Amino acid sequence: MTDVISMLFWPLSGLVLISIVITVHELGHYWVGRMFGAAVESFSIGFGRSILERTDRRGTRWRLNWMPLGGFVKFVGEMQAPTDTRDDIVTEPESAPRKGKAKPAHPVGRPYTDLNPWKRLAVSLGGPAANFIFAIGVFAAMSMTLGVSQAKEVSVLAVTADSPASRAGFQPGDIVVEAAGRTVSRSYDVTQATQLSAGEAVTYRVQRGNQLVTLTATPKEETVRNEDLQVSEKVGRVGLELAQRDISIRQYNPIEAVGYGITTTGDAVGATVNVLRRLVTGKDGLDKLSGPVGIFNLADKVTDLHLKRENVSFVQKIIDLLISGIQLAALLSIGVGFFNLLPIPVLDGGAAIMCVAEGVTGREIPENVQRIGLTIGLACLASFALLVTGQDLIKLFGWSAGS
Repeated sequence: MTDVISMLFWPLSGLVLISIVITVHELGHYWVGRMFGAAVESFSIGFGRSILERTDRRGTRWRLNWMPLGGFVKFVGEMQAPTDTRDDIVTEPESAPRKGKAKPAHPVGRPYTDLNPWKRLAVSLGGPAANFIFAIGVFAAMSMTLGVSQAKEVSVLAVTADSPASRAGFQPGDIVVEAAGRTVSRSYDVTQATQLSAGEAVTYRVQRGNQLVTLTATPKEETVRNEDLQVSEKVGRVGLELAQRDISIRQYNPIEAVGYGITTTGDAVGATVNVLRRLVTGKDGLDKLSGPVGIFNLADKVTDLHLKRENVSFVQKIIDLLISGIQLAALLSIGVGFFNLLPIPVLDGGAAIMCVAEGVTGREIPENVQRIGLTIGLACLASFALLVTGQDLIKLFGWSAGS
C-alpha cells in the first residue's frame, strides 16, 4: 500500500513544490503592480491552454493551465517574450461605473507602460522579494514551532591521517568555535563551510585549552553518497570527525524567529552566490545545479524517505513529509528568487536594468531593442535549461562520460 501511495506522490510532490514557489513569485509581481494601479490581464499557473479559469471583479483572468511547470502574471501593455501572443487590450479606469456586482468588460487599472520606470522597477523586483519573504516566513515559523537544534560545543573527535585537517594542525579535543567567519553552534555549520569550499582555503578558529587557535585547511573534493536520498554529490572534505555536546532544541520567540529566518535565508543566498562564483571561475561544474528534473527527483526521494519508514504511523509520515516539503519549498524559493535577479533579459534582473537605464537617462528603451534583448535572453535561458536538464539526467540515471 505504501508503495502505491509513493508512486502516486511521485509527480504530485514535484508539481506542488514548483507550483507553490512560482505562485509566490508571481503574486509578488501582481501585488506590487496592483499597488501602483496597473491593470492585470491574467494570472496564470502553468503554460498553454487553461483547464480552469475564472475572471475576478477587476477583469483579471485567473488561470490554471495544462502544463504545470512555471507561470506568469500578464499586465496590460507589458512587453512580452517573442514566443508569447500580444493582444491589444483596452483597460477600464477604477472609477468606471458598473451595476451591482457586474464584472468589468476589460481589466481595471492603467496599462503597465503608463507606470514610470521606478514603479516598473519595483514591480520587477516584487517577484524575487516575495520569494525571499516566503522563505524568511517559513524558517521563522519552523523555529517557533519545531525549534532549532543547538549544541553546547562542537569538538573534534578524530582527525584523519594525512588529511587537509591534519596538515592544518587540527587535534582531537579541539573545540571549533568559528568556520569561514561564521560562529559555530552545531556541527552542520562546520560541515557547510567545508563542503562548499573544495579547493579553496577555509579558516577555522578552535579553542584548545585556554588558547584560541586559528587554523587554515583546504578541503579536498570527494564524492559523497547520501544513502537516505540515494544521491551522490561532490563536496569538500578536510578529514574531521566531529562530536556535539549537550544538544538541545530551542523554540524562538517571534522576534528571534524573524531574525533566524533572515539569517538562514541570507546564508542560503550566500551559498548560492558562492556556487555561482565557483561556476564562473571553473572551480565547479554544472553538476552543482538542478533543473525541473532534479527537483522532481529530489521531491520523489524525500517522499520515499518519509512514506517508506517502518514503525511510524501513516499520519506521522504525512506530517513529516509536509514539513520537509515546506522546507524544500523555502530553499527552492530562495533559488528562484536569486536566479531571477540575474541581469539577463527575460528574467526580472534584465527588466530591472532596463528600468534603471530608462530612469537615469529619461529615455524609453526602444521596443525593437527590448525585443532583441528578450530574444537573446530567451535563447540563453533555453540553452542553459538544456544543459542543466542534461546534467540532471546524467545524475538521475548514473551515466558517465565513458558510458
